[in-house]
Amino acid sequence: MYGLWRCLGRARGLQKINLDNFRQNSTAPARKKQTVFYMDEVQDILKSLTTVDIAKVFRPRKEGHKTERSTYQFLTTEELEKMQKEYDRRAREKLQMPPVMDERDPQGRVLEKDPLLVGFDNSKIVFTDITYGVADRERLIVVRDTDGTLRTADWDEQDRINLIYFPREECKHYVPPMFKPENLTDLMDQGQEKYEYILDRNCGQFEPDHPTFIRTAELVYNHINEKKNFRALESTRHYGPLIFFLCWSKQIDEFLIHQIIDKNMTGAVQTLKLYKIVHPGAPFEITEESDKKSLINFAKSSVSRRKRQILAALDRR
Repeated sequence: MYGLWRCLGRARGLQKINLDNFRQNSTAPARKKQTVFYMDEVQDILKSLTTVDIAKVFRPRKEGHKTERSTYQFLTTEELEKMQKEYDRRAREKLQMPPVMDERDPQGRVLEKDPLLVGFDNSKIVFTDITYGVADRERLIVVRDTDGTLRTADWDEQDRINLIYFPREECKHYVPPMFKPENLTDLMDQGQEKYEYILDRNCGQFEPDHPTFIRTAELVYNHINEKKNFRALESTRHYGPLIFFLCWSKQIDEFLIHQIIDKNMTGAVQTLKLYKIVHPGAPFEITEESDKKSLINFAKSSVSRRKRQILAALDRR
């Protein structure tokens, strides 16, 4: 019994420790995706570019759930306006964007090493704070290894333990085969409606800084950009992260052409402003006098990959 208490060691006194301080590398990059993504100006631009199509947001979707029957009501003008405002509010809630983050550090942080516990047991001992209402990412989980090391759980262990104590219907205890890159490609080739399905499943299965989450999201975004299927994610919660990814990876040319053809010049300039926030040193100027001039400046800059196509789209509008 004494040995078990010694295994726990100082873990009982770790309740108020910030786990992020343990897991973050002291040499972390100065400019993280999540820092830029959550800038107020960036969020304002992404929200302005995400149109709210009530019919699309609340459309019936084949997700294995029973579809509720439609109901019809007679309403006064005042009641109708009130209901429209309520559905606008609910639509914006459904369009809340999932986070965009850098890949997490998989390692835990060593808290202590006790040589007297070497060989105490042939299995690791996991200590978990199961307090209700604590966020999964903030839950305190520490592990005593067989060599006597006491450390914070690594992220894979954190995910597994959280799922044992607090299971979620949308999250499997294994990685579904659909998330293999070759399976994802086959699925996306079946139709544009699969983009949102894959990204929703991605959000349900993984944390936003999980390597598979990031790989899956970027695979979908690259497929959309390659096939020019931007309209497939319009009025979805993934439209903003798609635009942010295109700016972050310097691939906005096709998206700009899409906006120009749609006669959304204001939106195209907003995309350029976002690009300038993500890459402050980008060698082009955004002018207040003319949206077209700003787009021409981008097309003629060294960062543009589709100069002729952008200029041709501007000439046709």
